[in-house]
Amino acid sequence: MLRRVIFLFVLLYSYLGFSGELNYSSKELFPVHDEMVDACQFWIKIFGNYNTNQYLIHDSRKLNIVYEVVTWGELDESKADDPFSKEQKVFFKKKTKQYEDLLSGIAAVYPDTNKMDSTQKKLVYKLQDFKNKTDFLEARLRIRVQRGQKNKFQRGLEISGRYMPFLKATFAKHNLPEELIVLPHVESSFNYRAYSSAGAAGIWQFTRGTGKQFLKITYEMDERLDPILATEAAAKLLKRNYEVLGRWPLAITAYNHGAHGMKRAVRKLKTNELNTIIKNYHSRYFKFASRNFYCEFIAALHVTQNYMSYFGPINFEPPLAYKEYKLTQFIEFDTLSDHLKIDKDLFRKYNPALRHPVYDNSKHIPKGYKVKLPVDMEIDSVMAALPASAYASRQKQSKYYKIGYGDNLSNIARRFGTSVETLMALNNISNAHFIRRGMTIRLPVESETQLLVAINREKAEQVKPAQTKPAGQILAARAAETESKPETNTPLELDSPIVVQQADSIPLLTFWLPEPRKDDTTLTVSTAQLVRTTGKTLNDLEIEFIKKSDPAEGYIWVEPEETLGHYADWLQIKTQQIRNWNRISYGTPIQLNQRIKLIFNNISADEFNRLRLEYHRGLEEDFFVNYEITDTLTHQVKNGENLWYICNYIYNLPYWLVVDFNKEVKLDNLKAGDKLIIPAVRSKG
Repeated sequence: MLRRVIFLFVLLYSYLGFSGELNYSSKELFPVHDEMVDACQFWIKIFGNYNTNQYLIHDSRKLNIVYEVVTWGELDESKADDPFSKEQKVFFKKKTKQYEDLLSGIAAVYPDTNKMDSTQKKLVYKLQDFKNKTDFLEARLRIRVQRGQKNKFQRGLEISGRYMPFLKATFAKHNLPEELIVLPHVESSFNYRAYSSAGAAGIWQFTRGTGKQFLKITYEMDERLDPILATEAAAKLLKRNYEVLGRWPLAITAYNHGAHGMKRAVRKLKTNELNTIIKNYHSRYFKFASRNFYCEFIAALHVTQNYMSYFGPINFEPPLAYKEYKLTQFIEFDTLSDHLKIDKDLFRKYNPALRHPVYDNSKHIPKGYKVKLPVDMEIDSVMAALPASAYASRQKQSKYYKIGYGDNLSNIARRFGTSVETLMALNNISNAHFIRRGMTIRLPVESETQLLVAINREKAEQVKPAQTKPAGQILAARAAETESKPETNTPLELDSPIVVQQADSIPLLTFWLPEPRKDDTTLTVSTAQLVRTTGKTLNDLEIEFIKKSDPAEGYIWVEPEETLGHYADWLQIKTQQIRNWNRISYGTPIQLNQRIKLIFNNISADEFNRLRLEYHRGLEEDFFVNYEITDTLTHQVKNGENLWYICNYIYNLPYWLVVDFNKEVKLDNLKAGDKLIIPAVRSKG
């Protein structure tokens, strides 16, 4: 194990200093109330002063209160997005507990400083705004840990040069303030491959639900990942937010919290002043991320417009120069890239919207897709030279196989004329033994796919041997470690992980930490369940037919992440028709496991099921390309919590993943005291 280096940067407590005023353009459009200045200055420090190996222990409401800054190890750019290690989790949990105890001790004797020790007296002196015992007791519940972002922000500035002309032109076209183009610094540091554990993607971090309003998201492509297409969508969303809310502080906050959520806050408090909403609006959904989003934007704007003061000269990447060619037919990726004589990695850089099934040749590049290629390529003449035989008139149909009793990847590969390596790469399986009965796996269309084999070998080289231990052995070893090394209550000594008291996190700026609560217990699960879930099967999507022809009619049961809009898209009809068939009024959401009647007029039931399965496979594949499951814990449901809230505001996990781990629980009727299995995940970087 690498030696851990911990450096105490600031002892006990400091008010976060800031030299100079907030300096950015268009202050009349983007005003900052006096009560928001401390928060803006905090985020300026996060973006411009502290690197990703530095962690601020701070008050989540009074952001000028920073108890301590911890530097953990040397700065390593390759680990800028690494989640907390077990060691870090233990350390920061202990550290926050020490500050909780310190504040409790002060409250017990306040205001009699004669009964306080020297550490308590120093803290009381610094916290001069605290006037009674309640102030100290409430501060215990607001201790939070925030990771610095300076090196990531600097790299984001460099990358932004690649897209800045497109962003400026797009926002100018929509008559929007140019300052809004700094928002990707807050969301993703301009990383177009950014994918959050909750499923938000691209530089603008669109969720599937929001992205689908403006962009194409299918099994073959995801336009959220194309910075140019996603910027057009972001401009439309921000413009709509402004038209609904009338002020930019509200419209920008709505980018995180939703326009409807901000309208509720405005209506409830009868104000359109964001500072009043931040201070007085109480909702279990309006938490740290939403409260701070506008101040992060202001901080990003300040740092971007004054970058020399924080980073010195920046080597901005040159703008991406490209040509587009609209495909009139379907074509295989390998066929096109070979004909163009273009490096495959370069092609992917220019066409990030195309998904894995296209690049592993399981699906064609879709008809109508606008291929982006380097500007110096004579694209029209090159494409004109493509023989007609290179094209296909229809999309490749995915092939699936449900694993049965006695199956393993070797005999499945032999049966379908492929290789174990290809099956593993195609289904993102890291270990050939991590499959089980009932799983549905995708089969390659071609008998061999060298690209898939290469991808799988590259992944295998990155997997450490310890990761292949059975889950029982891993958890037993951890339990033994805990038993053999009892914790000692050392006074304010650095040693352990973050406990985020707020039940949410800011994507890509804070870490999701699956820390159990005091009444939680860790569960031992099977190896297959620990590594990944079973995935949607064909049986899960079974149709109960009323009749099978002229046209077919039947019932389905709502699965996680499905909406009436999805069913309408797959059936090639309007959503209102499905509402009419099921007597569902406009605006009424459908529920998990709800029975829905469908009539298959335009496509067959089999085609509907194929599209439905591909949708769920797309969700799963995107997640497991970016994350892996390392452990599980239990969550005891509290009053007022539902599954959506638990997934989005406590654990920042996709809804479908938690559902998959709790198939024996009545998730549509959770009660206080019910226990859920929650997967702990970590990024694959």
